[in-house]
This record gives sequence, structure tokens and C-alpha cells, in this order.
Amino acid sequence: MRTILIANRGEIARRVIRCCHSLGIEAVAVFSDADAGLPFVREADRAVRIGPPPADQCYLDMERILDAARRTGAEGVHPGYGFLAENAVFAEAVIAAGLTWIGPPPAALRAMGDKSAARRLAHEQGVSPVPGYDGADQNDATFAREAERIGFPVLVKAAAGGGGRGMRRVEQAAELPDALASARREAKSAFGDDTLLLERYLERPRHIEVQVMGDTHGNVLHLGERECSIQRRHQKIFEESPSPAVDDALRAALGQAAVKVARAAGYTNAGTVEFLLDPEGHFYFLEMNTRLQVEHPVTELVTGLDLVALQIRVAEGRPLPLTQDEVPLQGHAIEARLYAEDPNRDYLPSTGLLVRFDLPSGDGIRIDSGYRSGDTVGVYYDSMLAKVLAWGVDRDEASRRLLRAVDRSWVPGVVTNLPLLRQVLAHPAWTSGELDTGFLPRHGLPALPPLNLDRGAVAATTFGWWHRMQRATWPGEVLPGWRMEGPAVAEDRWRCGNTEVLVAWRTLGPDQLEVTVTVDEEAPATHQIRVLGSDGDALTVELDGVVSTWRSALRKAHPGDPTQIEDDDVVYTHFGDGESMMALAPRFPPPLAADAPAGSCIAPTPGTVTALHVAEGQEVRKGERLATIEAMKMEHVLEAPEDGTVIAVLVEVGQAVDQGAVLLRLDTGEE
Repeated sequence: MRTILIANRGEIARRVIRCCHSLGIEAVAVFSDADAGLPFVREADRAVRIGPPPADQCYLDMERILDAARRTGAEGVHPGYGFLAENAVFAEAVIAAGLTWIGPPPAALRAMGDKSAARRLAHEQGVSPVPGYDGADQNDATFAREAERIGFPVLVKAAAGGGGRGMRRVEQAAELPDALASARREAKSAFGDDTLLLERYLERPRHIEVQVMGDTHGNVLHLGERECSIQRRHQKIFEESPSPAVDDALRAALGQAAVKVARAAGYTNAGTVEFLLDPEGHFYFLEMNTRLQVEHPVTELVTGLDLVALQIRVAEGRPLPLTQDEVPLQGHAIEARLYAEDPNRDYLPSTGLLVRFDLPSGDGIRIDSGYRSGDTVGVYYDSMLAKVLAWGVDRDEASRRLLRAVDRSWVPGVVTNLPLLRQVLAHPAWTSGELDTGFLPRHGLPALPPLNLDRGAVAATTFGWWHRMQRATWPGEVLPGWRMEGPAVAEDRWRCGNTEVLVAWRTLGPDQLEVTVTVDEEAPATHQIRVLGSDGDALTVELDGVVSTWRSALRKAHPGDPTQIEDDDVVYTHFGDGESMMALAPRFPPPLAADAPAGSCIAPTPGTVTALHVAEGQEVRKGERLATIEAMKMEHVLEAPEDGTVIAVLVEVGQAVDQGAVLLRLDTGEE
């Protein structure tokens, strides 16, 4: 093949483009209106606009993608992961158009893409699936009966797709009907198929997956395992290879089982066979992901193989270049997924401008990202921004390298899960390798990250002061904060959330100032700061005798001087071992806008209303479900804040809403 079209976006599109270029192949990108400015569009040799932002009008539109392939003369199609990657109909359409499909054959997609069918195939091969129900009867009564047989808690799962979508844990029978309805909606939206299955919820299992690769010459290899136990909402956050729980004997058994399942499915190209490993060392078949995985770089780092290049090689009909005995496994690799989401608000997705997108480089560090500084994160697609990976000679070295990398990562402008990544990597249970799928709640994570109020206020004040100093136009110009009688004290008020910080400062010289910080009613603290140098927005400072470098960035709240901090502007600072976000409080605050009425149900994020669970006039109890909205492919259930009566339903199912929109109003008896 000389030209390959990538039927995907963002980080994985960039990854495939890089591989194509390394092989001397031209890469064609497709993009939606929302993605027109992202890096993958510019890095491709050619790019074709395929529609407006909603996924079903662009990246899920088969005809538009095939038309782009025809218009650009592409000879092959790489689907990446997500969207149409596991869609057998799309694979058949690609082949029917005379193009090369860079993925498993449609028959294997059908056999293994349906989790129910995959469970049955694994069982036939002597590979035990997790106990459950995967029958064709989809009636709620049947699920209720089977759940009682399996025993609670159970897991409701979408039979199609993956990524944790359409998955609900059910603790007791009364919760099952709502879980089925919600899982069906999410599965239908994400995969176009609302078929469900049940599985026994295993307590404290590890999630272990095996990378397989097959060619059209009868060769099927496994490339070792990855552990993916640390998850949120059934979606992975960390992946590593090898697993700290897998020895050589277990690795051989897992690999043999994975290859057996892949052969039985007639599988070629890249795929992943997933297992749950219980505390006693027994493993159970979970599912097969019939595509390249998000976490494939972990395997690449420990094997030295380029999995995308192998995919292309197999699609071209060539045999795999090595045997099972020749697969190298060296060192340890760990991946952390960076998401635009707020772990302390039930992982609500975050949108907005990436004021900075600084991810580190260094020995043993690999960054796969879809964004850069100045890009906008929207509401239409998955919230993953990048993958930060580290390789080391052993797990300890890889962990230390990765912790330093995420410590130094800085993504101001949107809320991210960086604080959670740091908390996990610093936790003793991570260090000891004591992992399972319940790791986060078991260890009380996520925890609220430190606000760095004192240091943040000092940095924001220093940042503003230094830039005012740099605007001096002649040597004799009066320094900021000076008066005829000598240095005077100036004051600023900064806000971080609901906390206000008072800063009194005075200039002591052209590179030196004194800052006194008062947080709430605490005793004031005075600091001496000297600026030793600057490089763009980075300042090297001596704070109370300690020298370090701060990176700062300004986000304007309103149009104005882009170099001057004004009311409500936000200063972000990264200290190397922490970060802060401080907004300059107006000296003359405007009158407060009226708050939403008591009992209002407010949209916590931009999204689409997918369900209304109550009607006007209905009485509800605190915690009862009111509405469900979908954002970035995930459903979020909104609950009644108090007991009351629904007095107004202000939205309809299918309606798009902004963050802060009032969806329903309740009469809670409050004035």
C-alpha cells in the first residue's frame, strides 16, 4: 500500500500517521468541523472534511469515509480504536470497495465483537468465562431470574463495544430494572446495539489482558500480558506490562488460552483477549477486543515491536517476522491516561481551551497525545487527551519515571485527572503491586488535591508584577508600587474556588519584592522574592532562599490587554512539584446574579438529555433520579437534592443543554 486513510481522530490518528510516514506510506486523515484545527489534520499528507461534529454525522458515517478514500486514492483503511473499528459492516464495505481493511476479518469481528458469542466460543475451547447469562432472551424478567441464579452483585454489560460503556454494577434485585434501562440507552447510543448480558461481579479481581497478533499464514502469537486493574467507571486509567501478579507459568497459561481463542475465531491482525484473575490465581475469559487497544504502546515498549507496522504488514498479506520463542520481553512499561475530567465530581467531563498543554520528555518517557496548547476540548468525543508512558529496567524505575512525568505535566485551562494519577503512583499499594479493579474506592481515591493557596497567591502576584516591570519603557520609569516617599504597599485579592486570599506587596528593587499573604483568618505570612531570570512565561525565582522555576499562564476572563492581569483573569502556575489556579478578584464586585431557585436540578456539564425519570406533579425523595444527561459518550444521573414535588420540567429528551442549565424545578418547601 502507498496510501492509507485513517478513519479516526486525535491521538490514535497521529499515531498511525507517524507509522505510515516511517514506512514511506502517505497518510490521509478525515476530520469533523470540531476537529479542523487539531494536530492530526495538519500532520496528515492530506485531510478530508467529512461532516459536522456529532459522531454519527462524521466518524460513524461509513459512506462519507469511503467517499474520502475514493477521492484521495487511498488503498487501505486503518480504523484505529473506537468509532467503526469493530464494526463488521464497515469492514465488509471497505473490502467491497476494493480497499485493504487493516484489521481482523469481518467474520472474526462478528464472532468476538459480540460478547455473548465470544463467551460461548471461549467456553467451547475450554477457556472458562466469568459465570453469567448471555442468552438471546432480553426480557427484564429473564434478566431478573438469571441474576438471582448468578447471585448479587452482578454486572450488566453491553454485548457490543467496550470502553466501560453500557456497564452497570447491581447490588440488589430492586436496582436491576433501572440498570438495564440505563445500560441499554448507553449501549444503543455508543454502539447502535442495546443487547445486554449479565456476569457475576467478582470481588477484588485483577484485570489482565493478552496482546495477540495473527497473520494470514496461520501464525498467531501472544506478546505478553498487560495489567489494567486500576479503573474508573469500568474504564482503564493505568496499564502496565508485565503484571506484578503474573509469573512465567501463569503468563504461559494466559498466552496459550488467548491464542487458542484467537485461532478458534479465525483471527488475524491485532487483538486483545481479556481475563479477570481472582485472588486465588484462577483466570476467567472476559471478552476479546477486536482492534488495536488504547494501551498498545505498553506492549511496544517492552517488546520493541511496532504494532501498527505489524498490522499493516499483516494486512498486506505478509507473514509475521518472528516466532513465539523470538518475542522479546524486556523491562517494565506503565501507561497513565490523561483525561479532561474532574475525578472529584464523579468524573464529569471537562471542556474548554487548553491554555497550555505541556507534557514532559526524558529518558524512558513516551507521550502519545491528540492536542497541543491553544486547542479546544469539546463535548462530542471521548475525554482522553493523551497517554503518558514510562519504561524502566524494572517496575520501580518505571514507576518513579512516570510519577516524575505526571508531576511535571501541566494542562491548565480544563480540569484533568492529573491529581488522581499522582495520588495513585505515590500510594503504597501501587508501590507494592497490590492492585485490583476496586483500587480507587478501597483507598479513598480520588482525594481532593492541595490548593497551594499561599504559594499560588505569591506566584500570581509575582507573575503580574514581573510583567508590569518588563513593560517599563525607559530606565528612570517609576517602579510598580513606589510613591514619592518610598516603596508603598499595594494590595490584591485573589480567589481560588470559594476561598479569598489577600496579598499585600511592595517593590524592593527592579528584581525583588516582598509579599504578605493572608488566607481567610489565618495569620499572615511574609515572603521575600527575587526574580533571577525569565524565559517566556517561565520565571526562575528565589523564594525565601530557595531557587526554583515556575511556569505561569494567563487566561483572560474578558477582552482586554493580553499582557495585563485584570478583574476575574486567572493565573495558572506550575511549581515543578504542584500547581495552582488563582483568579484576580474585582476591586468593585458587580451585584451578584440571582441563584437558581432552591431545589433546582442543574446540568453539571454540557450534554444531551437522554432520559427524564419524573413528571410534573410527581413527589420525589432526596436522592431519587430526576434526569440523565450524556456527555462525552458517558451517562450522568442527576438526583433530587431534597424531598419535594416536581413543579416544572424545562427540557425534553434529546435536547442539548449547557452547563448550569436548569433542567427541572422542585418545590422543596424552602423560600
